[in-house]
Amino acid sequence: MKEKGILLPIFSLPSKYGIGDFGYEAYQFIDILSENNIKYWEILPINECDKHPYSPVSYYALEEDYISLDKLKEEKLIQNAEIRENKDRVIYDNFKEKYYKEAYRNFRPNNEYYEFIILQEINEYAEFMSQKTGNEKDYYLFLQYILYKQWMELKYYANSKNVQIIGDMPVYPVFESVETKYHSEYFEMENGKFTFEAGTPPDYFNENGQKWNSPVYNVENIKKDNYQYLVKRFKYHLKLFDKVRIDYFRGYDSFFRIPFGKTGKEGTYVDGLSYGFFDELFKEKNVNIENFIIEDLGEIREETIKLREHYGFTRQKILQFTIDLDNLYDRDNEAENVLVFPGNHDCNTIYGWYKTLDDEHKWKLKEFLRKNECYDININIGIMQYLAKCKAKMPIIMVQDILGLDENSRINVPGVESDQNWSWKLINFDDLKERIKDY
Repeated sequence: MKEKGILLPIFSLPSKYGIGDFGYEAYQFIDILSENNIKYWEILPINECDKHPYSPVSYYALEEDYISLDKLKEEKLIQNAEIRENKDRVIYDNFKEKYYKEAYRNFRPNNEYYEFIILQEINEYAEFMSQKTGNEKDYYLFLQYILYKQWMELKYYANSKNVQIIGDMPVYPVFESVETKYHSEYFEMENGKFTFEAGTPPDYFNENGQKWNSPVYNVENIKKDNYQYLVKRFKYHLKLFDKVRIDYFRGYDSFFRIPFGKTGKEGTYVDGLSYGFFDELFKEKNVNIENFIIEDLGEIREETIKLREHYGFTRQKILQFTIDLDNLYDRDNEAENVLVFPGNHDCNTIYGWYKTLDDEHKWKLKEFLRKNECYDININIGIMQYLAKCKAKMPIIMVQDILGLDENSRINVPGVESDQNWSWKLINFDDLKERIKDY
């Protein structure tokens, strides 16, 4: 039987505290996956960020919102916690902070805690946040210890249920971050000021290109250090996850940089870390090509393909981007070293996408599914059935697509500032428990 996966961000888990976390609902979701023989749970980045999971403040610190208040109660670190209205949207606010501070006051450090806070990068984060907020450095060390402990307990439980977790690793931090404060030599800066910004060139959708509010790497300085700054980061992510999705793989071949303060029209591509970095990474013990999945979507050049094929990376393909509705055969979706997704966090849902097609292409798509013996009248189920049959290594489906939800339930609309982005959330698992049987 072909292995299968499901994509669901941590923040989208049901929660009575406003945002999904590392608590009991996450364990319940793992049980649902295990009971339905679904081996992989893919999540979005869980680094500390300001709502946008691909804009981390630190490569090592985890998002404070993901601390489970129920787990804190279980450990008698807090007495109680107010239950909030259970909505289908995340509530981003400081609701949990008063409980974190109560837990901090009641916490008594142990040997496990002292071993954890030895990590230099966690100390850098705690110092960074202390300077920013005025709270004690030890408070942030405590929060990160709790996060790490709760996360590793959750991962251990998942593995015990034969469920593996695919983590996600953003390519760059935000400008104002732990990385740029304490490791500025690895970014393009002069006299403490950024000289370039990451982004994309102009295209059909954006005549000025995109700017990501992120610095770009100083490739030469990273090379001088034998790539250890990023090798260490990759290894730490492999400790947190069973597999890691490498965001913006194209950038490891060549990346787009925009002179600071300019638009994408004035940006250029420059050579990335390339073979030197990956050769060094794969020298490390217990770091294997099977640990990684690459995101190589969008415009990529021949050299990027050669880099990918040289190491044999498993890659992901998005059906909405690659399917030819006039031909309805796509080599990429049939490739055996491909994880195929109907859509991902930056896409419409299957049903939302289907609604945008004209009548002719809707008919062609349904006819294609029928020819492949996928007869369900619900387009989301038909596509799931097709992906389970095709030669691709494994399908990974968003929870919204299993539920047949429309465009109002997409996770993100790239390039659009909206409170709806990164906010979709399940209210409960009732419908999912039934609909997942169609997968």
